[in-house]
Amino acid sequence: MRGRAGGARQLFGVCAAALGVAAWLAPPPVRPTLLVLAALATSAGARAGGLAAAAVAAAAAPVSLPVRAAAAAAALVAGELEHRHRRDRRTLRARTFTDRLTGLRNYDYFSEVVRSELARVRRYGGCMTLVLLDIDRFKAYNDTHGHGAGNRLLASVGHVVAREKRDADIAARFGGEEFALLVPGRATEAVVVAERVRAAIADASAGSLHRNRIPDIVTASAGVATFPVDARDADELFEQADRALYEAKRRGRDRVVCAEHVREDDHRLAGSF
Repeated sequence: MRGRAGGARQLFGVCAAALGVAAWLAPPPVRPTLLVLAALATSAGARAGGLAAAAVAAAAAPVSLPVRAAAAAAALVAGELEHRHRRDRRTLRARTFTDRLTGLRNYDYFSEVVRSELARVRRYGGCMTLVLLDIDRFKAYNDTHGHGAGNRLLASVGHVVAREKRDADIAARFGGEEFALLVPGRATEAVVVAERVRAAIADASAGSLHRNRIPDIVTASAGVATFPVDARDADELFEQADRALYEAKRRGRDRVVCAEHVREDDHRLAGSF
């Protein structure tokens, strides 16, 4: 979506440049119309091309030199303000969808992306896999060492998640001590990523992880579910991943469990009765 928007702005910028040149070359009766079109293209267009075109078009107006200079300057200022406004909007949007403690995406953003990617998979085929990862015994850790240490631990685990994921994966703090990853592809690919994150957390003591030198060992458990293999919609996908996460906790923590394996175990248990 962002790439398409950037391409559209560049196209408007090219149009503004072309209109600016046309206004320069056109006879005086036609110039006002071309100036208006160039200004409209500038307001929607790329910063550099649009501003340059507006300045050229304004300078080509059939009026006195001071008025032309003022028009060119006004076009430059207007374009710069528009650019800053767009940049501020992008910054605000990024902050709205970012978890301040960890720097990862937050629940709202992640949920929106999961549903968007699910729709894409439905339309074009393929798979997408959800990983829910939870810090083991975090409440006990928080109660023992305090909320400040707990927050530092969350921030450091978030850093590990961001470092160990692939560029194509989307990571978020899903809430509390729970993190989430959206991995394009099958469960086998997601398990590799989840195991890498889990191992990176398990290999570090809490002291080295968040710099307060507490010798506790931090571990995490993860549940993995794939659409459309394990679920028919987004809600069921989260439910299946959460169920797999619960099973990882039940089996002793510090491990990754797939929803598919949980189903197989259920079938074996059902067949034994």
